[in-house]
Amino acid sequence: MLLEISELSVSFQSIYGTIPVLDRVSLAIHPGEIIGIVGESGSGKSVTAQSVLRLLDRNANYTGGSIRFRGHDILSLKEREIQALRGKKIGMVFQEPMTALNPTMRIGQQLANVIRKHRGVSRTEAERLAVEALAAVQMKDPEKTFRQYPYELSGGMRQRVVVALAMSSPPELLIADEPTTALDVTVQAEVLKLMKDLSAQTGTSVMLITHDIGVVADMCDRVYVMYGGTVVESGKTADVLHHSNHPYTRALIEALPEGKDKNKPLKIIEGESFNARKRPSGCAFLDRCPLRSARCHHKPPFVISASGHRSACWEVNVDHAVNQ
Repeated sequence: MLLEISELSVSFQSIYGTIPVLDRVSLAIHPGEIIGIVGESGSGKSVTAQSVLRLLDRNANYTGGSIRFRGHDILSLKEREIQALRGKKIGMVFQEPMTALNPTMRIGQQLANVIRKHRGVSRTEAERLAVEALAAVQMKDPEKTFRQYPYELSGGMRQRVVVALAMSSPPELLIADEPTTALDVTVQAEVLKLMKDLSAQTGTSVMLITHDIGVVADMCDRVYVMYGGTVVESGKTADVLHHSNHPYTRALIEALPEGKDKNKPLKIIEGESFNARKRPSGCAFLDRCPLRSARCHHKPPFVISASGHRSACWEVNVDHAVNQ
């Protein structure tokens, strides 16, 4: 196993007191695998991703569970030890490339600095490898891009640079936190294909954070559906998308515009988005679920099928339920 998150719980200190944000999240990634984490804004996707590299703000507290990378407990590592993992073993692509790039430094200098740090090569060799990295992410003129500043590039080009930075080691795991949010559809498809191709070439595993189920269907081997800071359904991508058990997963799929009658309004998920300050005692989806019943006020068990498809819902066949 490359990465294993087990029963991870995270809370934040705020002016309202202690707010539980993640509730016993468990997921795993095998070497060379691409997994997707999907859900609405506020479902806990980014907090889960940032927890892997311990990038959460100081007001965050890990209140339970573990994160293991190659068997090593991430949460017990010292700062210098986690620094050795960041970038070299675990890379990350953030939502907005302009916040990930230094606007005062040329692209080549930023890439060369990262390469020298992680590979220990000379400046000349680092610059050569930086040009190669830009070529690998299909920049049309890598030598020219090497000399440019971030503001001289388009959004899609900047995101390619960020991918090049993240893959410069290359890492064993790449975490991509909604990497195409600010891009148009055409550029989004190009960047996602680039990441998939690089993963296939280098053997790098990918954790893709997104709210787009269509992207998950195209990219991912397995998918985890999150709501309210917890995983409500997981399994092989085709299995989860075509045989969804959880009402939330089905609602997300039904809200997709593809294949719908243009003369009819799209279905929406009724009710207000999840509020961590008002977490229900039972199922996190309780207040918005059309199938809710009295037993939903209790924590739902996980139902696990023979294929490994897991669903946390009382409406799934409870004869095969496994307690959390």
